[in-house]
Amino acid sequence: MNTYLWAARTTIVLLGGVLIVTMSQPAQHLFKALDVQYASDSLLYDKDSPFRKLGLLLQNDEQAPRTDIIIQTAQDPLGDLSGDDEQTVFTIKNGTTPEALWSTLRGAAFRASDFVEAFAKRGEKKHPLRAGEVIHLKRRNGELIELRRALPDGGTMIIEGNTELGYSSRIEKVRLTSRERKVSGTIFTSLVDSARAIKLPYSVIDDFVDLFGERVEFSRDLQPGDTFTISFKERVMDDGSVFDTGEIQSASLRIRGEMLAVVRDVAKDGSIRYFDEKGQVPSKGFLRYPLKYTRISSVFSNARFHPVLKIKRPHNGVDFSAPTGTPVRSVGDGLVIYSGYSKTTGYMVRISHGSRYTSEYMHLSKIATQARRGARIARGSVLGAVGSTGLASGPHLHYGLFDKGKYIDPMRAKIAHDIGVIKPSANVIARLSEMKKEHDSVAVAAVGRKSKA
Repeated sequence: MNTYLWAARTTIVLLGGVLIVTMSQPAQHLFKALDVQYASDSLLYDKDSPFRKLGLLLQNDEQAPRTDIIIQTAQDPLGDLSGDDEQTVFTIKNGTTPEALWSTLRGAAFRASDFVEAFAKRGEKKHPLRAGEVIHLKRRNGELIELRRALPDGGTMIIEGNTELGYSSRIEKVRLTSRERKVSGTIFTSLVDSARAIKLPYSVIDDFVDLFGERVEFSRDLQPGDTFTISFKERVMDDGSVFDTGEIQSASLRIRGEMLAVVRDVAKDGSIRYFDEKGQVPSKGFLRYPLKYTRISSVFSNARFHPVLKIKRPHNGVDFSAPTGTPVRSVGDGLVIYSGYSKTTGYMVRISHGSRYTSEYMHLSKIATQARRGARIARGSVLGAVGSTGLASGPHLHYGLFDKGKYIDPMRAKIAHDIGVIKPSANVIARLSEMKKEHDSVAVAAVGRKSKA
């Protein structure tokens, strides 16, 4: 009995000690420190807190902004996979193969060969997946049941099936009709603005500039009131929408009353040439611009404040501002005499165009494999891409042109060679006559619009 009584008294004493300890102020602080809610409240509302006013504001205003902890994970390219008949648009990344795509789509491993074979049957080798290409997917309960991919010829490759039955592919063809479209316009601010006002595709504008570039500097020679006409091929689908555009068949440009023209002609041997307004084949010179769809950011000058070196130095060339990656092309046929990198020019290509002329292209982000030293380059061939390597303040191309080792202004230079006399066909002569009449009517209409304004 005494033993039990001793044990009971000991227990009471121990419990009392624990109660006293837990009720003590240090213990309370200890437990409160372990309370996350208490800690956060103290941080916001304690009288010594620098956030007291903000804390009271948040406490009293339910509409006040809230700050939550967000656990970030790798972005799921396909989103929620639980939807029924969910449509998804997926953009192909660089280097993606059908096998890699199937893995990304989380397809069953034992059906990978079905999927890859379905791709191969419909021309995967002829038309491999391209970076930036968009494909359309349909899933059911997370499982791929349909993939649609647009093909260059206007058709659609469709892969259908499921994990249980496997996958097969087919081509949904589209009927394309070729037609010739004719447009005309008047210059008010610039050629590009006027061309876009009549919904002329950029590819046609660029071809137009190349056809007249040897005789016209478009940023300087055009004036308000000048007119142009363009006739070009395009392919349309059954619903009337344009699928793509083709070659310019004829084009003209009237500058200060003088008409310049080109007419496309196919010779008996299949070669293509353009005749000018005099019924002659224009001499083949240099392309005026080494880039497409860009603008001149710094014209040729002998003393320009260098944005990186912060000093004035000769600026022997023209800077074309364009996004990184924009293709850079050779302005003429020639031989690559330099292809490499330096701290000043960055990646650069220099081309010799015979014994007299040389062109150079600086600050490239990369150099094309075909532009290696010693390679023969054709006019219009891609040399590399716009970048900002070397002493460059931003993405642009520095384009320079030499005549017997001396810099010349490439925007004013007229470089061509005689290709001989070729007699125009009756079709070319008829086209030229028709274009002159068209320009007369366009000019009259432009004068009428100007007088009304």
